[in-house]
Amino acid sequence: MLAGCAFLFGGLVLLPATACPNFSHSASHVQTAITTAENAQNENSHRVHVAAGEYEILQGANTTGIGSYAPGVYNFRESWTLWRLANGSFDVEGEREYESPKDELHSNRFSVHLSPDFRTLGVKEFRKLRWRPDSGPLSCEFQPSEMICTSSAKDPSQSVDLNVPMKDAYGFLWPISAFSLSNITRRAAKIHGKVTSVQLVTVEEPGPRNPVFVSTLDGNLKYLAEEEITLAGKKWRADKFELKVPLHPAFIIWTSPEGLLLRFAPESKSTQGTEGLQLIHFQQEENF
Repeated sequence: MLAGCAFLFGGLVLLPATACPNFSHSASHVQTAITTAENAQNENSHRVHVAAGEYEILQGANTTGIGSYAPGVYNFRESWTLWRLANGSFDVEGEREYESPKDELHSNRFSVHLSPDFRTLGVKEFRKLRWRPDSGPLSCEFQPSEMICTSSAKDPSQSVDLNVPMKDAYGFLWPISAFSLSNITRRAAKIHGKVTSVQLVTVEEPGPRNPVFVSTLDGNLKYLAEEEITLAGKKWRADKFELKVPLHPAFIIWTSPEGLLLRFAPESKSTQGTEGLQLIHFQQEENF
C-alpha cells in the first residue's frame, strides 16, 4: 500500500494573559531543562568510542545516478563513528558526501541516536531543505506509532513540520540512511521464511510550492538465512533478509547480529559485489 501526504506548517501561537503560568511553575520548568541538559552533558562526557566505518554506494555500470527524483545522486559515501553512552544507548556521528547533480559536490554532517539494542530513536541531518534556505538542521524522532520531523528555521513561517502516523517497524528508503534502514530488521524474528510487516518512508523535495512530500510504503521483510560474507576486510556471520515494497524491485539486506547494516542491494544484483550500499571500511574498538 502506498500513502502520500504533503505538510507545511508555520506560525505563532499567542496565549491570553489568564493562560500564562505563574513564576514558580515557570522556574520549575527552567530547572528541569537545566537538569536535563546537565544529564546529557554528563552522558556525553562518559561516552566510549566503539567503532568507526564507512559506507559507499557502488553503482556498477549505472551512469544515471540513483534516487527517487531528478537530478539523481552520484558517488555517495558516508563515514561515521559509533559511541556508547553511559545509559547503554549509542550515538552515531558522521558525514555524507555525494554529487547531485553530477559533479556538484555536497557534504553534510549527520547524527543518529540508537537504543541499547540498536533500534533507531532519532536522526538528524545538518543541511538545508532544497527550497527552504532558512532551514536546518533537519531532525526526526522515531516514536512507536509516529515519526515526528522538523526542518527548524529562524523564521517560523519557513519551518516544515511532519507528524506521520506509522506502524510496525519502519525506516527511510529515501533519503539514504544506513542506520535508519537497518532499523526495520531489529523487529524481525530470525526464523527461516518468517515475514515481518514493515513500512518504508520516502521524502522528496518537489518544488517551492510543495517543499516536502512524504510517502509511506507498506512492505514485507522475510528472514532468509545466516550467511557468511566478507566486507570491509572482515568475515561476517550475517543475517540475510529479503525486502519487498511496492513500486520497487525486491532488495536483499545483510546485517551483523548486533544490527549493523552490512549491505543493501537489489535482489537481481545481490550475487554481485559491484552494486548497492555496502560497508567498505570498519574498525572496532569495543564490543556492541
